[in-house]
Amino acid sequence: MRATILAAVPFLGGTVGYRVLEGVGWWDAFYMTVITITTVGFGEVFPLSMPGQLLTVLLLVAGLGIFFFLASEIGRSVMEGELRHYLGRVRRSRRMERMTGHEIVCGYGRMGRAVVEELRRAGRQVVVVDSRVDRTRPLAEAGVPAVTGDATLEATLLEANVRQARGLVSCVNDDAHNVYTVLTARALNPKLLIVGRATEDGAERRIRQAGADRVVNPYHLGGTRLAHLVVKPAIVSFFDATTAEASQQLDQTALGPQAPVVGRSVSEANIRQRWGLTVVAVQRGGDVVASPPSDYHLQAGDVLVVFGERSHIDAFDRDCG
Repeated sequence: MRATILAAVPFLGGTVGYRVLEGVGWWDAFYMTVITITTVGFGEVFPLSMPGQLLTVLLLVAGLGIFFFLASEIGRSVMEGELRHYLGRVRRSRRMERMTGHEIVCGYGRMGRAVVEELRRAGRQVVVVDSRVDRTRPLAEAGVPAVTGDATLEATLLEANVRQARGLVSCVNDDAHNVYTVLTARALNPKLLIVGRATEDGAERRIRQAGADRVVNPYHLGGTRLAHLVVKPAIVSFFDATTAEASQQLDQTALGPQAPVVGRSVSEANIRQRWGLTVVAVQRGGDVVASPPSDYHLQAGDVLVVFGERSHIDAFDRDCG
């Protein structure tokens, strides 16, 4: 706005000045002003008196000044924008270098977007990896760490700090890319929990062989859910009611070595009375015990699936996690 006003003043002043000093028509006065300020060198449109020549000199100086001012403003805007973008990338890169125990989501399509939203709703730190700038830039501007690059490349996953990550979800649209992403991630971090997406028949086996801990076929999963809505609607309604937004939720806690329930049986741990939670299942290694009996002894490293109020789950996690 300021630059527009600054550029308009000499044109207006020159037009009025030539009109008053030389007594010419408005068009001739405007035309003379334009060729003077732009220094095109067409010559005088009409004979100039001494005051008219002085006005011409002033317009020439003003025209050069406006040109250099506008050029510097444009250059400054471009440089500031590039500098902000560069500093933002450096800041985000340093932030990712300091992150530990975060989740990496490779692919920010419709499924990747849903995964990120759910992870952030659960309070997880998330880094998004996608090859498209139009997907990663809005995320970065919104404060979500994002890396633009091919998730199958080591350099891209290292930039997302995969070696310090807790888990990785590979939900790129192409099964082959998911296989290579899982292979690369597993080689960089053998302890990483990896979940892969499969779409074609046989892809689940290949992604598991590449190193994924879990593989999800969204089409199979969606079909199963549709069938359950018809056959077992009450069960589906129950699980829908235990989402992160509900007051009653399902969650899991891995028991730490100092947890007060370690070494005790389920009845001795008294989890329902002390924390107001119901133990739905216990996972130990690759085995899952549903509705564990009262004499089932809990060990450090056991993962307890519990059901109850969110605040009670948080308290149990603080005491026993």
